[in-house]
Amino acid sequence: MKLFRNCKNYMGRSRGKGIYAILAAMVLVTACAGRTKALGTDSPQEAVESVMQSIKELDLETFNAYTDNYEGMSWNFIGFWVEKEYKVFQDLLQPRIFGSKRYEEKHRFAEKTVEGLTWEIGKAEEKEGGRKATLELTLTNKDIGEAIERYTMWVMEDAVNDAGFGVVPLVKNLSIAINECDDDLIRFIDETEEMRTVHVTVTAYEEGGKWKVHLTDEFINAFMGDIDSEE
Repeated sequence: MKLFRNCKNYMGRSRGKGIYAILAAMVLVTACAGRTKALGTDSPQEAVESVMQSIKELDLETFNAYTDNYEGMSWNFIGFWVEKEYKVFQDLLQPRIFGSKRYEEKHRFAEKTVEGLTWEIGKAEEKEGGRKATLELTLTNKDIGEAIERYTMWVMEDAVNDAGFGVVPLVKNLSIAINECDDDLIRFIDETEEMRTVHVTVTAYEEGGKWKVHLTDEFINAFMGDIDSEE
């Protein structure tokens, strides 16, 4: 999942699941400068707690420090470095857009996405001689996937009402929806009352004297409110 590159890279690489997956990619967001907070990571539980707090506060420096979010460099066809690649919060982590309207929109979207997020860390099971552990994590958040689905239908209906069933205006409106995290999308999120509770198993591992958390698609989708819903 590569959360939106154009409102579409908020969460991760799009896997071609249709318009909802494309919009989900939108969402996602990120980045920010900030300072790595002095949160504990001396145990798997502390690492997971630090990561969850950093998500809630969009403290991406701390988030990246205690996860494997960074994936490598992206290069263009002539061999020049273009940007860094991340599993989630891709756009917000690109210095080239800091301070821009695009960044502000995506950051606001990200804030709305995790605004209602709460979590509960369950028992941990150590593995590989205590250097790795799995933890049960219960995440509750607004159903962001449902909000995006309603927003998508609203955009399509608006396009049809304005211009009949013409393909060009429909594609144009959907393109705008995909590339902009606008006020209407925020409104649909605010109006969503449906909450989702998901149980996921998270893996933590010791690296460089500190515990870090492995980001899976399942984990990302859970804390993002089922943003990559396949429905």
